[in-house]
Amino acid sequence: MLTIFKRHTNECIQSHGGKDPGRKYRRCRCAIHAEGHLGGVMYRKALDTSSWTRAEGLARDKEARGTWNDPAGKKQVTLQEAIHTFMVSVSGPSNGNAKGTVADIRSALVGVNPEWAQRTTRTYNDGLLDWCRDHGYITLQELTLPVLTEYVGPMKCSPTHRSTRIRLLRRFFRYCEAAGWITKNPAMGLSHPNGKALAVKQKEPFDLKTLPEPGPEWQAIIKYVQAHSSGPRFLALTLLMRHAGLRISDAVMFNVDKIMDDGSIWLRMKKTGEPVSIPMHSELKAALDTIEPNERGYYFSSGASTVKTAADNWRRRFEGVFKVAGIQGGHPHRFRHTFAVNLLLRGVPIDQVSEALGHSSVKITEKHYLCFVPARRKQISDSLRRAWGATAYCGRLSG
Repeated sequence: MLTIFKRHTNECIQSHGGKDPGRKYRRCRCAIHAEGHLGGVMYRKALDTSSWTRAEGLARDKEARGTWNDPAGKKQVTLQEAIHTFMVSVSGPSNGNAKGTVADIRSALVGVNPEWAQRTTRTYNDGLLDWCRDHGYITLQELTLPVLTEYVGPMKCSPTHRSTRIRLLRRFFRYCEAAGWITKNPAMGLSHPNGKALAVKQKEPFDLKTLPEPGPEWQAIIKYVQAHSSGPRFLALTLLMRHAGLRISDAVMFNVDKIMDDGSIWLRMKKTGEPVSIPMHSELKAALDTIEPNERGYYFSSGASTVKTAADNWRRRFEGVFKVAGIQGGHPHRFRHTFAVNLLLRGVPIDQVSEALGHSSVKITEKHYLCFVPARRKQISDSLRRAWGATAYCGRLSG
């Protein structure tokens, strides 16, 4: 017979005032162990679960079998081991994953940074590992479709975030299936919002109707930026994002070291780590010549604050400009979209635009901007016209 009991960690004991809550105490996440004789052999081992119900089932199975291990069974891989191995595989410097992608995977599987979670006022969802610990799931084999549905169902997030979380779960379990730890990907049964993965939202550059020529939105932005109290510096930052395609996190940390001897700009994108080298636009050069960098060489930040703080300060200024300019949905990242679409409409090949944007793969650029390539639009238009021209006239439609 086997007797199951809890072995409490030091953290659990400290949370109870330094006293052990007892072997039968269930309201904690400490691992459950079993002790007793099976086949004349004394065992005292962990059951790899913190769920009392599952522990009772495991104990009954072992008693019925008469041995601790199932001779025909495979080694049970814990969720923590699987996630650790998967994170090593995706976070290597040579695997091509962007830093933002790795951060999203870590947030979905492991959870958010505990220190950040304590000081933030934002709503966030538990990572898979934290949620499973709270609900007593230890091994990978325990995570069936109903369990994952229970995890995903109560999430408080937008449909886009939920769709992304499901996609990342499928990717993780696909890896586990390939590793031979499970026989079937349970996340494939999870339903995306509206029954399908959400489509990629089309990028919205400024003045789409007039590009590649500047239009009323750009003219209004320049007008109110120049009228701002920090006009020359504000104008230089605006032109840097518009003519160099930088994200605001890269633009606010721009310094003199990024300007090469030939006048071009060279830097590594903060998000992807990809190197970017582009010539400096004449308007941007003229704007930078009117301002001086600080003693640390930075044009738009002190250099002592964090990137987030510096970017948020400038975002608030842009929000004011977009508001007075009457631009709906205005945000600094649209300068980057305008930069990309402008190049494509002027005939720059999409692979070169991808390098200028610092994308880790041209597929990312195609996913967001392929619809703006003039040659492709003309190809589709010509194909449709040929198809319509080959269609026989069938008479007037009757109403």
